[in-house]
Amino acid sequence: MRRRPLPSETLSFDSWTPRGQAQATRPGGGLARAFGAAPGDRARCLLGGRRKGAREAFLEEVLQPAAGRVEPRCPHFGSCGGCALQHLDPATQLEGKTRPVIERLRQVAGGFEVLPAVAAPSPWHYRGKIELSFLGRQLGFNRRGRFDRLVDVEECFIGPPENREILRITRAWATRHSLPGWDPRANQGLLRYLVLRRSHATGQWLVTLVTTTPPEGFPSEELADELEGLGATGVLHVEHNSPAGAVCVESSRVLRGEDRLVERLGSLQFQLSWRSFFQSNPPAFARMLAEAREWIRPDPERRVLDLFCGVGTVGLSLGGRLVGVESVPEAIEDARRNAARAGIPADFLVGAAEEFPDLSCDLLILDPPRSGCHPRLIRRLPEEGPERLLYISCNPARLAEELETLGEAYRLSRVRLFDFFPQTPHVEALCLLERRPGSS
Repeated sequence: MRRRPLPSETLSFDSWTPRGQAQATRPGGGLARAFGAAPGDRARCLLGGRRKGAREAFLEEVLQPAAGRVEPRCPHFGSCGGCALQHLDPATQLEGKTRPVIERLRQVAGGFEVLPAVAAPSPWHYRGKIELSFLGRQLGFNRRGRFDRLVDVEECFIGPPENREILRITRAWATRHSLPGWDPRANQGLLRYLVLRRSHATGQWLVTLVTTTPPEGFPSEELADELEGLGATGVLHVEHNSPAGAVCVESSRVLRGEDRLVERLGSLQFQLSWRSFFQSNPPAFARMLAEAREWIRPDPERRVLDLFCGVGTVGLSLGGRLVGVESVPEAIEDARRNAARAGIPADFLVGAAEEFPDLSCDLLILDPPRSGCHPRLIRRLPEEGPERLLYISCNPARLAEELETLGEAYRLSRVRLFDFFPQTPHVEALCLLERRPGSS
């Protein structure tokens, strides 16, 4: 049955959505949203189905471009699910994704000091880690909105700078040996992921090949030799047979070199495995930590509790009598090694943040995942929390929701936004919250 052609409509876009789409009010009423558009664009668009109260729109022709529009650098822009803002210059991106965050925070928190947003040190090749997928003969990233379709890429312009050659070597190796990629619909195949991790400070890089259990004669050593010749610090092979997308390591071995690399933040060194959680843009993260140290002056006697400590980056950078809590045991082991290497006394404990029994401290650090803090923790803070909270949020929309509860006892006193992820709609918020007089 032949599909009916999509209707066309001329739209004037005037605002952003959190996903990086531009939004327009349709001439006859209702909303439409489009990737690749920008507020200020007037464009002819095809109208698709309705999603979350608005029609999906697809650009046909930009009739009047918005200020700041540029030609995207990546040929896959628009189809790849990674970047959403490559059609805008860095300054326009920064203003467009930070202004709605401040407006939303003001809606729930009232007045507070807003410091100028900080641009990323570099708009390209900034990510310290990327994960590519195999599908059939393809190697790349998920197509926007699809889990079962890939965009076959030659280079990722926000990934580590070596990624073009790594992809070329890996794709040629897989083609030479007719190795099938994973099919997520059929739950079968051999090659699953290629994970690249690079240190901005040292230039070291690791490649991890994730497969199902391979047959006899699997030529992993050949790939390892080629990548080592390219300069890899380490090449690893991991087996993962579960149909789940998240990697569950069933076996792991080092094919060449080391299984860790060294990253630096200021004077601190951190050893990272291919799986370690670490901010994807270390130079931008270092700027945020320097800002946090300006806000929280060093005090060796300060009692500091870091409830989402990861490998210890934030707590170790701020000093004091540190206790770190993290639910991932491997991260806690890394944190202990990092503290010992830096000669900083600290206690790191495995546990869930919301279940940690004692919140008494002088400074509480919160750096939760995108899902935010557990509601139980947010409910505990007004009664049990300290005088000051340093909150680092990668999801300011979730932070705004939490401030509605925290506002009973805390006021948001200062905010600075940082662009950790150029070319995407994401922004990181550094916030200082102080207890309201009489609320303890």
